[in-house]
Amino acid sequence: MNHGTKRAVVVVVVVLCMILMMLMGQAQCDLVTIVNKMYEPLNLHCQSKDTDLGARTLARLEQYSWSFDQDFIGTTLYDCDFSAAGFGLVHVDVFKGWAYKKELPCQRCFDYACDTNCFWVVMPSGFYCGSVLWTLWPPHPSSNEVIKQMTLLSIASKVIRC
Repeated sequence: MNHGTKRAVVVVVVVLCMILMMLMGQAQCDLVTIVNKMYEPLNLHCQSKDTDLGARTLARLEQYSWSFDQDFIGTTLYDCDFSAAGFGLVHVDVFKGWAYKKELPCQRCFDYACDTNCFWVVMPSGFYCGSVLWTLWPPHPSSNEVIKQMTLLSIASKVIRC
């Protein structure tokens, strides 16, 4: 192979790589939306490895969306920590790039159809990706535990009054 042929091969490879990158870029689902359908404010903090979106509080029926570009190798991962009064703390991976295809939390983001997005709905019954229940809030303290705590508080208040 002469020098000119080697150079032509390199140019063809580079052009093919650029075309592949453009095609993959068109196949990316790059929008996440979270809707609060709780009866109380929803606190959330979302981030990726490179981008911290910060903490925010959503009122009932308020939504929060962000868009982004996936990395070339499909390892983009966004996760959020959620909390609400009386519900504890939950960590959810809300977006996983195409490299995680076997572990999909939100299937519609990985069907290579960019007219869809990761649409999360947070309700008292749990976290839904589209209409699919993905995870639950941590269990509430049992009623026995609540009764014990209330009894202890009642006893403590009587002791303080004496």
